[in-house]
Amino acid sequence: MKIIRILLVACLATMASCNKYLDIIPDNVPTLDQAFQLRATAKKYLFTCYSYIPQLGDVSANYAILGSREISTPYPGSQSGVRNSIIELAYDYQNIVNPIANYWSGGGDYGGTPMFIAIRTCNTFLANIHKVPDIQEPERKRWIAEVKTLKAFYHFWLLRMYGPIPIVKESLPISADVEAVRVKRQPVDEVATYIVQLLDEARADLPLIITNQREELGRMTQPIALAIRAYTLMLNASPLFNGNKDYAGFGHTTSQPLFSPEFSAAKWTLAAKACEEAIAAAHDAGYKLHRFVKPFDMKDIGDSTRICMDIRGAVTEEWNSEVIWTLTHSSTGALQRQCAPRNDVYSYTISLWAANMKACEIFYTKNGVPIDEDPSWDYANRYTTLKTVPATHRAILKPNYTTSAFNIDREYRFYADLAFDGSSYFMKQRSNEDNLLYINTMWGSSSSNGLSRTSFTGYWPKKMVSWKTSGDGGSYAPDSYAWPAIRLTALYLMYAEALNETEGPGARAYQYLDSVRARAGLKGVVESWANYSRNPSRPASKKASAASSSTKRWRNSSSKGKTIGTCAAGNGWII
Repeated sequence: MKIIRILLVACLATMASCNKYLDIIPDNVPTLDQAFQLRATAKKYLFTCYSYIPQLGDVSANYAILGSREISTPYPGSQSGVRNSIIELAYDYQNIVNPIANYWSGGGDYGGTPMFIAIRTCNTFLANIHKVPDIQEPERKRWIAEVKTLKAFYHFWLLRMYGPIPIVKESLPISADVEAVRVKRQPVDEVATYIVQLLDEARADLPLIITNQREELGRMTQPIALAIRAYTLMLNASPLFNGNKDYAGFGHTTSQPLFSPEFSAAKWTLAAKACEEAIAAAHDAGYKLHRFVKPFDMKDIGDSTRICMDIRGAVTEEWNSEVIWTLTHSSTGALQRQCAPRNDVYSYTISLWAANMKACEIFYTKNGVPIDEDPSWDYANRYTTLKTVPATHRAILKPNYTTSAFNIDREYRFYADLAFDGSSYFMKQRSNEDNLLYINTMWGSSSSNGLSRTSFTGYWPKKMVSWKTSGDGGSYAPDSYAWPAIRLTALYLMYAEALNETEGPGARAYQYLDSVRARAGLKGVVESWANYSRNPSRPASKKASAASSSTKRWRNSSSKGKTIGTCAAGNGWII
């Protein structure tokens, strides 16, 4: 008994020191404090904040591409490389039990990044970056500005998908009680205001351009932040959120609606100003409309080919002068396999993505007006008449080939963006205009590939395939460009839309629209409608100008409580 009493006293005497040993974290387990002990580890945490950006170049992640129905495929699953969920979203199969594109909480069966975890990661960085001792103050300010911009973007992404969302200014502590974690959605106006506030705080400490391009391309800049700001205010001014009667009474109480019940013209004024500032910053940084630069070893090309390449390269030419924000972690190799039609060069493509016929009809005639407004174009018989391609069209269509009248006398964007039977396919391996590749998809041809490898509309989205993508009949090597998330042309079109809403159609509204049209080989809006349209006065009408906007930016195809906006960045068919 004496020995037992001695051992008991010894244990009681050493209990405090035993607790210290039990509380020690193993050496190989990183802690939050360790993440901010050094600049090097803090920089890794900074890149973790970037890691939640959706990979829009991935065919299984960009739900706007197929969800908008501008592009479709009848063959989901392993063969097409496209998740069934993307097809389901396009046909309104969204649900609240296991949502498609679940960016609210992530996980589930249908993909989606947990954006609230992304926001929490940003909040953790902002709360701890001041602890890092070996970092210069200008760099610390820049990192803070980058993370504030990311935090604003993640809120914007949720706002666009779900409308009213909780604003997460600071992360809740682990010890928060049940009531504290029951955060409520905030009105759309308040969410938009908070996003703009974050971006206004960040803009001064962001660089105008990236100077260390080898290591920092893709990181946040002033033009990116101001572009996100413009997108946010455009979204808040749009009919989706601005006086949308469909959501009247949708809120916590009748006195606190989550959607603005009354239309406000002032929101369009703010949006126009934001677009103007974003464009000015982009111009100061040297951004401009992309133009194709012919390699020195390429033979001369004609005007038709050059214009088509100006348009096509605006998407596929990596780091071109038009792309304000490029997603460096999001390549497009698999996406191009979906979009490229099988042919003598691209024999290993999947080739199932089809350009929707309604999207194909959006493209204008060669005179720069809609196909149903041009009296010189036979709209009524567009699908029933066959025509022979003139030899002078050889740069865009196979000479003396019989094709649908639908494909003749269209604007250059039609030929730059789409591939179809008899169309030319300008590529690095066949860049000589005397030896162009022409698509042959007639049944029984060597490139028709049966029903399992063809577009069910007969049109492929060529604009997403780089002209540098190559093959040799037995292989396929995509030129995997990084996804262009924000382009200067999108800001131009948004600015024109906002000006049309605030001051009506006029010289200012058409200035940037006409510059985009000029790059596509078209005359200005007013001139084209005056000379070639059945409705020559249409450009002078505010309502008609708004209705004819071919960006179709604001979408609302689902019911309350579900995703209300599926357009991620727009496919950019007409720009």
